[in-house]
Amino acid sequence: MGKLYTKIALFVLPLFLVWLALEVFYRQAPTTYSYKYQQLQKVAPYTQTLVMGDSHAFYGINPVYFNSPTFNLSNISQSLLIDELLLEKHIANLPALKTVLINISYFTLSAKENDLESNWRKYFYYHQMGVRAPSISLWNPQSYSMALIQRFEKSMALVHKYHKYHTIINTTPLGYGKQDASNIVKDKEAISKLIANKHEDNSLDFKHNTARLERIVALCAQYGVQVVLVEMPVYPTYYDLLDTKKKEKIKSVLSALTLKNDNVFYLDLSTNPLFEKQDLRDADHLTNQGAKKCSLLVDNYIENTFYCL
Repeated sequence: MGKLYTKIALFVLPLFLVWLALEVFYRQAPTTYSYKYQQLQKVAPYTQTLVMGDSHAFYGINPVYFNSPTFNLSNISQSLLIDELLLEKHIANLPALKTVLINISYFTLSAKENDLESNWRKYFYYHQMGVRAPSISLWNPQSYSMALIQRFEKSMALVHKYHKYHTIINTTPLGYGKQDASNIVKDKEAISKLIANKHEDNSLDFKHNTARLERIVALCAQYGVQVVLVEMPVYPTYYDLLDTKKKEKIKSVLSALTLKNDNVFYLDLSTNPLFEKQDLRDADHLTNQGAKKCSLLVDNYIENTFYCL
């Protein structure tokens, strides 16, 4: 029996040491989540515009091109649920806030509460940004161990990246997502077909996310904050492949929100002719140059809509 225990111990010990090493890594190495949280605390007293949403805003809205102090709190695969939780947590501590900008993607309003693709991300928000999604269970080990959040190979890739670049932070100090020429896809026609198919959930059920948007709007109204709902520029082929009925319903819902609420404005840039094909790095993300063009356009819209009244 003693030999059995020894063998079990020899088997378990390396696994425990690997887990412990990863846990220490995640607890000590700043991530995009923890870095954004820390940076927001620094700029909170004077931030006038807060950008929220998913990767389209993360890689498409660069605060350095805004005239007023702006911070980008969006992130990859960030849902309206997380937008709402983050806004609830921070809005009272943003005394200068005037505008909240939220990008609405093709899949935003039909997204399910606990989307499988972004399911693991909610634990990073929980551990490093202090917001807890309703679906997080205290019985889940991921609620206590960051080493268990991602698959082992993904964690090791992050460790490798950290040792190579001495950071795993993928954002500028004002929250804009870092990217370079290596992120630009050569065959944008082909990737547009793949991404359009990936984003199609065949759902026109916008009920839960529309209600969430309404709660966000109401919260902002309490603090005298304007809300700008933005459809970001996308590659023409991608846009044409999307379901027409769903695109029309999205525009209808967003337009209805503007009519219903004095503090809501809708800016549709999805097919804006100012954006050329080279402004897109793939089917639905802007390049740095495209992001500059978009940021200047959005900033001009905010300045002319709110500050010139």
